[in-house]
Order: sequence, then structure tokens, then C-alpha cells
Amino acid sequence: MPEKHIGDEVLQQAGKSMLVQKHQGQTIEKQLGKIQSSLNELAEINSKNIDELDLLLMQAELLCQEQGLDTNNYKDYINDIDLLSEDEKSEIKVDNLEMLSVVGVNDNISWEEYMNNINSYAEKNKINFSKDPFENLMTEAEKSELGKRIREDYTMKKANCDKYDYLIAGFCGVATGLIDVFFVGMPGESKLGNWTDKKVYNIVEKFSQIVWNSDKKNGLTNSKSAPEGIAGAIGYLERRFKVNYDARYAADLNLGDNILNMSAKNHHLKSLGHAPDLIGLFFSVLDQFTGKNSFISDGRIIRVEPIGNHFELKGGNFFAKLFSGFYNWIGHIMSDIAGSSGTRGHLKNGRGAGVAIPFFEMFQLCNFGSFNVNGEEKNLAELSVKIFESGYDARHGATMAIPVMINEIMIRLLWSIKSRFYHGNTWKDSIPLGDKPELRRMLLVGHGSLCIVDGIDAGLRSGGNILNFALHLNLIGWSRFAFAGLQEVRLIYNKNALNIESIDTDLQQEWEMLYGAL
Repeated sequence: MPEKHIGDEVLQQAGKSMLVQKHQGQTIEKQLGKIQSSLNELAEINSKNIDELDLLLMQAELLCQEQGLDTNNYKDYINDIDLLSEDEKSEIKVDNLEMLSVVGVNDNISWEEYMNNINSYAEKNKINFSKDPFENLMTEAEKSELGKRIREDYTMKKANCDKYDYLIAGFCGVATGLIDVFFVGMPGESKLGNWTDKKVYNIVEKFSQIVWNSDKKNGLTNSKSAPEGIAGAIGYLERRFKVNYDARYAADLNLGDNILNMSAKNHHLKSLGHAPDLIGLFFSVLDQFTGKNSFISDGRIIRVEPIGNHFELKGGNFFAKLFSGFYNWIGHIMSDIAGSSGTRGHLKNGRGAGVAIPFFEMFQLCNFGSFNVNGEEKNLAELSVKIFESGYDARHGATMAIPVMINEIMIRLLWSIKSRFYHGNTWKDSIPLGDKPELRRMLLVGHGSLCIVDGIDAGLRSGGNILNFALHLNLIGWSRFAFAGLQEVRLIYNKNALNIESIDTDLQQEWEMLYGAL
């Protein structure tokens, strides 16, 4: 049974258990009400008897005085008198209390046995489990109160920005847009790109040294010295993390009737196992288990077998193989992120073909549109391949992310300072996290301003060439602007839109409190 279905079943069982507990609580309240009513009735009868006894005693004393009897010794025989007749005793009635049915629980009971007891209790007491049990756990008043709290605490509120908020956001967006124009630019001509490339190389070299040291310690390598330089690091990682989906040319595959226009410059994009995202992880593990390769071609996903495949996942069981597949995916991504050994030098800038920006590979499914690329008509999928082949990879994505991050940090920091010292809010209320309506609007304006500057620059520098225009666009900035825009559009067209992030944060805190109490 899938994990999701198991979780849903356990949740439903927990709801049934809570519904039974609610019924037991209600039954106990009714029983306690009956007990209290009986006690009140007994107290009333007792008070009445005391009054009657006092009257009888007074009458007895008067009678004794008339008869000349000594009243000091009446206690010796008064205890032998039954003051209530049988008819009077029969009038004393207490409500009959029914035995409460319970759900059997002990230290040795299993969850299945417990649920069987729950179902037996429900059947005996006619509790309806046909509907969602959580619907009956709250009263109408409680449901109304919960709905009111959700509307007050989690409904996304409209922004009430003043002119200073828009000025701050606009200034930050334009400033970081200029950083993007003069320091990011296009792949191969980027000043910041040279810096990020070197940082990526350093990371790959350090990663290879860590792997080599681990292999040396465990006797998994015969090399006497650690790999040196970026070329040595890439070569070592490629040999260390071999995978079956690393075909560089279509000739390396048993395509059959499929057509795949693939070369060493674009196979990191076309091969889904090379994607540094969840899609890449899924197809990497799938290909390693099945022995096939997954590619995107002509707007569709194809799976073919490589020629001469002798690859086998290591591990003695399924989970060991699964971990091995994940480990291979990470290591192989690191061997290719700085350009594989077979593609470094193929491009004019000598960078080699790295891996794609996360989820950029999905553009290859967009098999529509018509764009003139150097005199040839290309659709959007084919254009995305040309963009990647020109160096628009994850390294350039890291470069493009720098002005976007600076913009984000500047806007949040200035909003926080303004909230604290201009509006007089507390530092806690001035933390630039969570759903702050004015901050949300400022981020939209700021990232929009950055994208406007970026778009104007791309248009001016492209000279009408669609490929050059795309290479100058900051995809990270446009993605962040699109996300901010979607949030604002959702609020405009849905006045009751909920802030799911805040709800998830509060629920996570509640779960942590519950786990901590266990």
C-alpha cells in the first residue's frame, strides 16, 4: 500500500478513536449528571427526615414532661425506634445507573486490537463511521470559532504601502538591475560569472578530495595521491560515480524508431538523470534500477537502452540499492556541474557544458512557437537547447541569482528598519519573515523593477537576435518576480485566500510541542 494511503488510513483511524473518546466523554457527563441528581435528591430527603426527627423529638419531650418521665434517658431507647415505615422507605428512589461500556486498553494491546475494540464500541453504541469522523468532533460553535480564527490569523491581507515603501522597493530593484546589467550579462561575458565559475571549481575539487580520502580510508582506490586541479577532480569523480545514463551521442543508444538529436554539448540537458532537481533524482534512480536511459526529444520523454550496458547498482537489498542510486546521482552531478571532461573546450569559452538550471529541462517539452535562430526556424524546445549549448547552465544560474538575492535582502532589511524606527513596531513585529502584506508588495515591486531593467538591457544588446535576447535575460529574477506576482494575483482574485506558509509553520510548531511532550 502506498505511504500516502497508509497515512490517510491511520489518520481516519485516529479520527474514529477521537470520536469514540468524545462519545465516552459525553456518556460520562450524562452519568455524572444522573449521579449528581440522585445525590441532590438524597440530600433533600435527608434534610426532610432531619426536620421530621426534630419535630418528633420535641413532641416526645413534651409528652414525657406531661407524664412525668425522665427525658435524660430517652436516648437509650430512641435508637431502637425505626422512624420510617415501609411505605416511606419505598418513596426513596435513586435513578438506576447503567454500567458504562469501555474500550479495552492495556500495555500489551496492539493498534489492530485497539481499533477492533473501537469498532466494537461504535457498533454497540450506534456511532456512525460512514462519514468523515473529524466532521463530528467539533460542535457548530467550535467550527464557527475555528473559521473565525482562520479568517483573522491566516487570511492574506491586502498591502497598505505608502510612497516610501514603493520608493525603497523601486530603488533596490533598479540598483540590483544595474548590477545584473554590468556584472552578470550573458554566459562567457560575465564578470561575476568568472567568479562563480571559480567557486564552483573549488567546490568540485574539495568534494573530490573528500571522496578520495573516504575511498582511501576504506581501501576503495589504488590512487596514491588525491586528484589535483579541476580537470583531475572531474576525471576522478566521473570514474568514481559511473552511471548507465551517461551516453554522449545518439549512436551510443539503441534508439529504434526514436529520433534523438544529441551531442556532447547538450546531453546533460537532454538526459533527465543529469538534472539537478527532483525530476533528475527520480529519473536517475529509475534509470539505474531499470538499465534504461530517459531523454526528452521532440517535446516528449523517451526511454531507450544504452548499447553495451554492463552497469549494476551496488547493494544487497532494495534500500541499499536505493541509497546507492542517490549517492551516484549526487556524485555524478558534481562531476558534471563544472563541465564534463569530454566537453570542456568544446565551447568557444572553454567552460564545457555543465548541468542545467533546476527545472530548465522542462522547456524541452514546450514543442511549440517559432523563432528565427541564425536563419533557422526553431520552436521553444529547440531554442532552449541552443540557449543551454551557449553556456546558460547551473553555473550561470548561480551568477544570475546574486543580484536577485541582493535585491531580496536589501528590501527585507530596509522594510524591517522602517517598521521598527518609522512605524514604531517592536523588533519581533519587524522581523522580515512570514506574511507581511506591505513587504510582499515591496518584493513584487522590487523584483519587477529588476526585471524591467534586465528586459530593457536584453532588448538593447540582442540587436533583434532572439538567442542573444534569451541569453541576456535573468531567468532567476524573472522566476522570482513571477512567484511574487502569483501571490498578489491570488489575493486580488480570491479575497479569502489563505497563507498556507503561515498555517504550515504554526502546525509544525504544534507538532513539535506534541512530540516534545511525549
